[in-house]
Amino acid sequence: MHGDLIHADDLSLNFGDVTVLDKVGFVIPQGSFVSILGPNGAGKTQLLRIMIGLLNPTSGDITRHFDIKAVGYVPQRLNVDPTFPITVEEFLQLYLQPRGWWVWQKLPKLDDIFAVSHLLKHRIGQLSGGQLQRVLLAGVLSTKPKVLFLDEFSSGIDPHGQAEMYHHLHKLNEKHGISIIMVSHDIDVTAQYADEVLCLNKQLICTGRPQDVFNQQNFEKMYGIPLTKVNEHHHDA
Repeated sequence: MHGDLIHADDLSLNFGDVTVLDKVGFVIPQGSFVSILGPNGAGKTQLLRIMIGLLNPTSGDITRHFDIKAVGYVPQRLNVDPTFPITVEEFLQLYLQPRGWWVWQKLPKLDDIFAVSHLLKHRIGQLSGGQLQRVLLAGVLSTKPKVLFLDEFSSGIDPHGQAEMYHHLHKLNEKHGISIIMVSHDIDVTAQYADEVLCLNKQLICTGRPQDVFNQQNFEKMYGIPLTKVNEHHHDA
């Protein structure tokens, strides 16, 4: 790893009287696989959007050491009108090469580990949530990003598919040095794949390697309930 990817100092975000993030500071090294972990309403998505530059903090400073052109981003969900008459292939043309309807260029080769090639002629609005997420991830990775931002991208994908995708992402991080920053609520996935975790609940509860920061005290601060209850809730979910 060489240098910092992102350096944040005292980031706060307010929507009116509502505090979304409160004085959050951290450093993410280049080449990291980072998970932003926390309960619903913790400010995870908003923090990710600030990292990318899609949202400005109310106060605080953030320094980004990456070119926005080298960024891939898969949002938590993309709302698509089910009646919109466009195929997956046409959608990817616009999504990956937004130069206008009249310019047609060959799609980059999609990695079929995500099982999307058979979907290219399907209407985009007819895909399931999990299929759409796979299409978006395959499309984004085909642009060969240096930095990948993922917002709970695996929701709606079956457990076997999730395992394959995380394994593939881990390989991209390990072998090709792609920095990956993902929002997650999955403790097991974070423990298995992330080399750094930001534990968030409006404030930064802890940061470090999962094996160093996953303990009773931090989970109680993050979730407001004992670790055993977190595990019970996690496995029931």
